[in-house]
Amino acid sequence: MKRIFLLLSICSVWIVAEKLEITADKFIAKDAEKMVRFLGNAQIVQGKTQVHASKIIVYFNEDNSTQMYRAFGGVRFHIRKSETDYQGSCHEMRYFPKKKKYILEGNVKVKDRQNRRDITANRIEIHSTTGAFIIEGSKKIAAKLIFEMK
Repeated sequence: MKRIFLLLSICSVWIVAEKLEITADKFIAKDAEKMVRFLGNAQIVQGKTQVHASKIIVYFNEDNSTQMYRAFGGVRFHIRKSETDYQGSCHEMRYFPKKKKYILEGNVKVKDRQNRRDITANRIEIHSTTGAFIIEGSKKIAAKLIFEMK
């Protein structure tokens, strides 16, 4: 129980005025490794943002603030902030809270609901503070943008 409270206290460092909730079938905390693994039906809910995956790992730095989280396996997400509304899926997602940067990899599909466009790619980097996208294709998956014209 102490670890759960410590984990929730640490996770709350990277959020401002929004509660972070992580659920899973099992979690493994290793203080020496500065990470917590959430295994099986893992889900993150923060405000209106949700991430679902089979496994989520939260990494901490020496100050016990969140450095990054990674979601693996059948990742589905709905990222909703004041200016953005992205919904989609990928094989792996990494989020860097201090930079407010998402990296999505492997068969990435994103529906930008705010700007009414669909993006598919091998890799997409989203800078949520600026709204900038870096979209990369591969030999197997071409980068594609489909949008509505007015």
